[in-house]
Amino acid sequence: MAMTAPFRYPALVRVLHWLAVALVAVAYLTSESAEEAGGGGQWHVLAGLALIVVFVPWLLARLIGPRPPPPPPGLQAWTARLVHVALLLFVVVEPMLGVLTVWAEGHALAVPFTSWRIAPLVALGESWEERLEDLHATVGNVFYAVIALHALAALWHQFIRRDGTLRRMTG
Repeated sequence: MAMTAPFRYPALVRVLHWLAVALVAVAYLTSESAEEAGGGGQWHVLAGLALIVVFVPWLLARLIGPRPPPPPPGLQAWTARLVHVALLLFVVVEPMLGVLTVWAEGHALAVPFTSWRIAPLVALGESWEERLEDLHATVGNVFYAVIALHALAALWHQFIRRDGTLRRMTG
């Protein structure tokens, strides 16, 4: 019986995954400076905008490319799917909440390190500014908790189950 090589995600998916990890880390590490700058924080904004841009090719690569074998049915498979869907939603929703917050303040979104500005595409009014800012912070905290679950699951697979799951996304 021939041995099949263990599944690995395509290189593009792996590169975009780790790029997204780096961008989330930058967004997290610069979140306080963004608040202090009154909605500024060029690195924070850049990380959020880049996450939105990275999401599209990542999603296309995942949809078009090979898929890993499905896990056995049960709680683990259900939880894994739920966490992955949550991460995908957060990667888009969280930066968009940041953009909407800036627009609710009545400002165009300055694209960091350029002279470009993205004019508000919706008129929300100032009453939305605080609500969106609070929602952006709350969703961000939930996002970090889900990321922690994802990372802990990867480490559990690597060091407890020793099933090679982490190798799918490395190297």
